[in-house]
Amino acid sequence: MYYPTEIQVTPLVNVRRERILPTPGETLVRLGDRVEPMQVVARANVPGEFRVVSVARSLGIPASQLKKYLRVKVGEEVRRGQVVAQKGLSDPVKSPLDGVLTASGSGRVLIETRPTPFELRAYMQGTVTNVLEGHAVVIETTGALVQGTWGAGRESVGVLKRLVKSPDKPLRSKDIDPSCHGAIIIGGAGLDDGVLERAQELQVRGIVIGGLSSEMIDAAERVPFPIVVTEGIGLIPMSGPVFQLLATHEGREASISGRIKPRWGVVRPEIIIPMPAESLPPDQSQPGMPLTVGARVRVVRAPYLGRAGIVVSIADHAYRIETDARVRGAEIDLGQGKPIFAPLANLEILT
Repeated sequence: MYYPTEIQVTPLVNVRRERILPTPGETLVRLGDRVEPMQVVARANVPGEFRVVSVARSLGIPASQLKKYLRVKVGEEVRRGQVVAQKGLSDPVKSPLDGVLTASGSGRVLIETRPTPFELRAYMQGTVTNVLEGHAVVIETTGALVQGTWGAGRESVGVLKRLVKSPDKPLRSKDIDPSCHGAIIIGGAGLDDGVLERAQELQVRGIVIGGLSSEMIDAAERVPFPIVVTEGIGLIPMSGPVFQLLATHEGREASISGRIKPRWGVVRPEIIIPMPAESLPPDQSQPGMPLTVGARVRVVRAPYLGRAGIVVSIADHAYRIETDARVRGAEIDLGQGKPIFAPLANLEILT
């Protein structure tokens, strides 16, 4: 059996997301509460920077005499460059940052910046199904889910707005008008040079595209909104099932995240579209399933990069391909006549 990478592109699924504080704090919701995407569900004070300053060594004094030469008391605020300690006419010891002198001893002082208030938002509409007091909450919703292969930026929420007619059309800056303000815009095969600047001007909440040229990666990582690339790096059309799913829900509010974590505890960029549903379809595929005939897959390498189809057969022995390598593969019906052969390593399951 072969277990390919799984990408979720599904019109109805139960989505569960854990929202975790970066440091212990206060949770503001209870089990069973309904929450909205921008609602603050927990908050904390994140510790700031700190510096340990070796005063005794700098002044050339015994550690036991530290208190004698200090010019600031424990608990007092200091400014960067302010004299903290001095001995006679020698060079003074100055604070390396704005903060508070919080401790002294052993010839040294500790200076810390003020804690930064942090508010954790729900990110998506849903119901609180678990609360770890002071640390995390779990939120669940039912709706459509699209995972991407690359992303940039953090999280946002907005109304889906499609700006291209087909998945092979590039997103152009002239397509972005005032009606895109506050929207998550959907493009096709990449975008032109002016899109990111125009999107920032009109305060777009996010961009979803099939592919992104490598030259635009740095610029994409600097914009203030999330970007989700569904297929990969390059001018790649968005796959048909992804484009159709997003287009079907145009006008609905969605949550979008550009966060990505490629290794342990994989996190993929995503678009979540909450929808009212009393029950999920009984035939949902389970994660971690092997590749089987009838599975819906996407090809992740040329010459059929980004194309999606159905597995019609799986070879029980290796075939020789154009590179003269012998690989195991499957025949995929892409909906255009004769099925194509693709190596198993070039496939991922669309669940």
